[in-house]
Amino acid sequence: MDLSSFKTTFDGILETYIHNKIDQSKSLINDKKINKFIEYINTFIFSGGKRIRPYGLWIIYKWFGGDNEKAILNFGIIFELLHSMALIHDDIIDQAGKRHNALTVHAYIETLLATNPHAQHIAEGQAILLGDLLLSWVYELRYKQHDFPENLLREARENVHNMIEEVILWQMIDVDMMISEPASLSLIDKKNMYKTASYTFTRPMLTWAILANASKEQQALISELGNYMGMAFQMRDDYLDIIGGDKTKSTFSDIQEWQQTYFTNYIFAEWTPEQKELLKSSMGKPLWAEEIITLQAMFEASGAIKFGKENILKYSQKAREVLEKTELNDEAKTSILGLIKKMEKVEH
Repeated sequence: MDLSSFKTTFDGILETYIHNKIDQSKSLINDKKINKFIEYINTFIFSGGKRIRPYGLWIIYKWFGGDNEKAILNFGIIFELLHSMALIHDDIIDQAGKRHNALTVHAYIETLLATNPHAQHIAEGQAILLGDLLLSWVYELRYKQHDFPENLLREARENVHNMIEEVILWQMIDVDMMISEPASLSLIDKKNMYKTASYTFTRPMLTWAILANASKEQQALISELGNYMGMAFQMRDDYLDIIGGDKTKSTFSDIQEWQQTYFTNYIFAEWTPEQKELLKSSMGKPLWAEEIITLQAMFEASGAIKFGKENILKYSQKAREVLEKTELNDEAKTSILGLIKKMEKVEH
């Protein structure tokens, strides 16, 4: 099953769960205005998203011999809920108005409160609380009795908890980097590892390897595979941000939100004082079309784009090498290789 087919199957299960939880929450609140806020969770979750996390989990579990497909897909809801919670909070931090061409949660609530002089503050507060509500659903699902051996379930739950702690702590580092001097490459590496690689690939894939009762040796290989895939994935995302390759968000949104990446680090570490000052003065503010064109030319001429591409391909190749060492069958390897190939698309 490819990613697109999996998404169709998984979204049906996820939608049923989300609708039930929204109905429960609305019946508890019984407030027309608040109910509209809660209902928007459904719009937000289904406005986009590739479902990479549950897809990777499903592949690993199924092809390590796991045969309880219903249970594993229900467990996979945990990762999408956690991801949605993180996105809601992240959008507030980044002051983002749209995600996947839909209003972010706080932006939507602000439109409903437009006549209130405190609309922005209240909307952000309500969005934070909606993210917290999703996190409560994560913990409900995490402790629910799933149809797996208790020893494996305990280990998987611990792995999920570690993932939650990692992504929150490294989000704090990410926010701090928005007001700090240019970060070192080693710090950016760690941020990419814990905020993206571990959260998007490593921990979810390891969870399924645990629940499929894979050997410790194979679990270690799956973790290594997830790390390399995640690093390539984040770097390609940063690359697409520069060239305007992601149509769901604005070009240079990272720069406008003062996000530090491999590409910005290259400019700060390797390029001229004038170009460093140009980049620094461009970060953390809205950019006009002319400014974006100037910055794109600078990233290309400096060698930053070439440097980033080389690292994307380096991590992708390492992922390929580790994939061959796993005990996954040919079908599973082909599915994961399809994800790796997408990461390697860095030409424009």
